[in-house]
Amino acid sequence: MKRLNIYKENDEFTLERINEFNHATKRVFLTEEGLLDALEIYIHVLDQYDLNVSDELWAAVIYFLNRRSRNE
Repeated sequence: MKRLNIYKENDEFTLERINEFNHATKRVFLTEEGLLDALEIYIHVLDQYDLNVSDELWAAVIYFLNRRSRNE
């Protein structure tokens, strides 16, 4: 299954996408807002991904996803 890993490393926010062939692409953001803007791209296909979120970002990601689902 495809995966999205979301975590913070070296004071940078990281969104790592791993496809079904186990190839990864990593995007790094300076702000949490930038990370969440990038996560917006995956909103309509999120059910196709296994979502792995670090403990320190879990609350922000859940809040973002809940807010998005109420707006649709």
